[in-house]
Amino acid sequence: MFCATRTPLRGPHCVMDMGIGLWCLQSTATNPRSFEQAYQELVEDARLAENNGIHSLWLSEHHAYYDGYCPALLPAASAALAATEHLEVGTGVLLLPLHEPNRVANAVNLLDAQSQGRFHLGVGMGYRPIEFTMKDELISNRLQLMNSGLDALQTTVSAPTWVGVSSEKAARRAGRRGLGLFISGAFSRDVVNGLIAAHRTEWETSGSPGGTPPPIGLLRNLWIVDTETERRKALEWVRSSYLVYAGLGWGADKTGVDFVSQIEASMDEVERSAKVGSAEEIAEDLDGYDVDLVVCRVGYDQPPRTALVEVIERIGQELLPLVQELGVQR
Repeated sequence: MFCATRTPLRGPHCVMDMGIGLWCLQSTATNPRSFEQAYQELVEDARLAENNGIHSLWLSEHHAYYDGYCPALLPAASAALAATEHLEVGTGVLLLPLHEPNRVANAVNLLDAQSQGRFHLGVGMGYRPIEFTMKDELISNRLQLMNSGLDALQTTVSAPTWVGVSSEKAARRAGRRGLGLFISGAFSRDVVNGLIAAHRTEWETSGSPGGTPPPIGLLRNLWIVDTETERRKALEWVRSSYLVYAGLGWGADKTGVDFVSQIEASMDEVERSAKVGSAEEIAEDLDGYDVDLVVCRVGYDQPPRTALVEVIERIGQELLPLVQELGVQR
């Protein structure tokens, strides 16, 4: 963490903020539920996070998948914001090339004003051809659409803006604009550090747009456990969640990623990068990252409701105080 030099998200502090994610509001084959229940639980989870001192809750978007993966993040974010008083809510991420930028800007500014500055806009390019086809767009135009969308948003949006990235080239583009990063939870520490370095270097060499370093947000797969049996179970949840998510990528060969043949290797990488253990072990691991925000990815498909509620409580009551203590010491 940069502490003295890094721009804080809200107010001066030297401690990384702790969020939870990603809420996708799905009803999958392995964990079916009514959509009414899914959206009601979003509100309940937002209140639970706030009551346990957690900084933020983050949502994720996709379209045209069988499980109802949330296609409209801003109305869902509005519900979470309306149900809370202090919790911040972000999109991790909204697929900007699939939206009309001016409509996004108007909705974001309204949300940010009504929530008194508690909304964060995270955006990404998308990678599924079907989603672009539905919008009568070519996936080959996604970078152009992303850039034109950011051009519009940067002149009109008041909320903090983050860019979801998976490559150093994308990290450099965000740094050039002075925008924050939102980094995937499946990457190793070396990959994360490379993305951060590329982002910071480009920000500096581009004349430091904005005048202060843009914030870095890191999504991390984690779960607090007490026993080896619980640890193995949590890792199974992580793997199964990414296997469900991998189904979204089938047919997305135009991105250069072979989702079908790479599934097992990807699951192994996800498991290696996950941090499952005691609150003390996780806090020590997180302290090694130079970031402003860690979004604890606990919104998996398989865990029972009671397990999800328990881990959110433990993040707030056990992990958060340890992270804050480490930040103060630094």
